[in-house]
Formats: sequence, structure tokens, C-alpha cells
Amino acid sequence: MFTTKYASPLLSAQELLDVQTATQTYENMTVKARSTTREVVATYSMQDLTMDLTVRIPANHPLGIIAVDSEKKVGVGTTQWRNWTLQLTTFLRNQNGSIMDGLTLWKRNVDKRFEGVDDCMICFSVIHGSNCSLPKLQCKTCKKRYHSACLYKWFNTSNQSTCPLCRSPF
Repeated sequence: MFTTKYASPLLSAQELLDVQTATQTYENMTVKARSTTREVVATYSMQDLTMDLTVRIPANHPLGIIAVDSEKKVGVGTTQWRNWTLQLTTFLRNQNGSIMDGLTLWKRNVDKRFEGVDDCMICFSVIHGSNCSLPKLQCKTCKKRYHSACLYKWFNTSNQSTCPLCRSPF
């Protein structure tokens, strides 16, 4: 009770102030602190991809568990997302890391996930518009990758099963 009444408000306010006054800028990521709800929202943006991550500080911080969740997790499978949130939660709870340090760790994971991923040469996008998948099917000749939905549509409309770029049999 003492912690919740006296220590937690000060510690939570300091953590949120640290987020608000952070001077480090991040490419592709913005971070906002909401002091009234004790939340920190990180938004990762790349081309037409946007992911949100919300970190909620409990009323009895640092005794309670910090909650990490998201509504937008485009381009990432459920298992991969669960691993990232578990890693972030573990970092914040067990390693005495600050929220900004944890968000930097999360951003590095997302950057690694999307680095080197080329656009689909059919729709010219990394993330597919309807099913939010990455280009996975690769041509054996030109090595370009395509979304499965884009290739399916290409095969149906062209009446051929050739690579859209190099025209070799797929």
C-alpha cells in the first residue's frame, strides 16, 4: 500500500518524463508518453507499414508487471510478435531497463526483420495490401521475391506460370 500511494506515482512520473525528454531520435520510430494513462506508445513506420506498441505502467510500479501489447502488428507473425513482447517485458521487469532502452531493443528487432526485404516486383510494396504478408516466393533465376497472392493473380491473368520479371518458368 505504501509503494502504491507514495513511491509509484513518483517513479511512474519519472519514467514518463524520461520518455518525453529523450533526446535520441529514431529513424522510422516515434515515441509518445501519455502521463494521464501511464502509457508509452511507440509507432514504427516504414513505407506503407505501421506498427504500434503500447507499454502500460501499472499503478503499483515497480512492483507490478508492465503490460506490453499492440493492436497493429503488420508484416509479423503472431509467434514472432509474442517473442518480441516477451523479450521486452522480460527486459523491463528483470533487467531494470528503462522503457526507452526496451523500445530501442524492440526497434532493433523490427529493423532486423525488415532489413534486406525487397519490394514485390508485381505490387511494388514490401507488405501486401490485403493479407499483410512479406514477399516470400523466390524466382530461381533472377532471385526476386513475390507475395504469393500477387503471383497467383499474375499466373491467372497472364495464363502463364513464368516469372513476371525475367520470364523464366516458375
